[in-house]
Amino acid sequence: MTRIFKMTGMVSSMMFAATTVYAGGLSSYFVEERLENLKPGRSYSVKEMAGKALSIINTTDNVTVDIAIEAEKPVAHNLVKGYEPIPDLSWIKIKKNYFSGVGPKESAETDIIIKVPPNKKHYGKKYQVYIYSHTAGQASFRIGLMSRILLEVANPEPRPSKITFSIKN
Repeated sequence: MTRIFKMTGMVSSMMFAATTVYAGGLSSYFVEERLENLKPGRSYSVKEMAGKALSIINTTDNVTVDIAIEAEKPVAHNLVKGYEPIPDLSWIKIKKNYFSGVGPKESAETDIIIKVPPNKKHYGKKYQVYIYSHTAGQASFRIGLMSRILLEVANPEPRPSKITFSIKN
């Protein structure tokens, strides 16, 4: 089951295996970012727009993990009011989406690039996408975090009215 966390602070998880309890888990301060006035056809760096990269911290005391990061569409009951699921996950590019051997108390950091296609139907729309960061590879446990990005596409810029002049003699 995927859990969605909405917080203004840090998101973290605890890890439990069948016979061993690990102190710690994964955490991130990248919980929700709202990007406004996106113009179709342009690429945007979340790191540049929000002033922070996606950083996932391995909070364990003695476990090294691999971390994978991927975009996911939200399901209808998890949508923020006024937003719809991102139409296509290809709009989201994660600069580096896999980190091997992230040691205890170390972090994995990456940027997310968003490109809304140049299509008039996206003007004025609001879209939501999740970024799922989780343990991967040969890990003896599975744990993950969900971060939410809210995208607001700009309305088209108004075109100037046609101005006509007439000269009277």
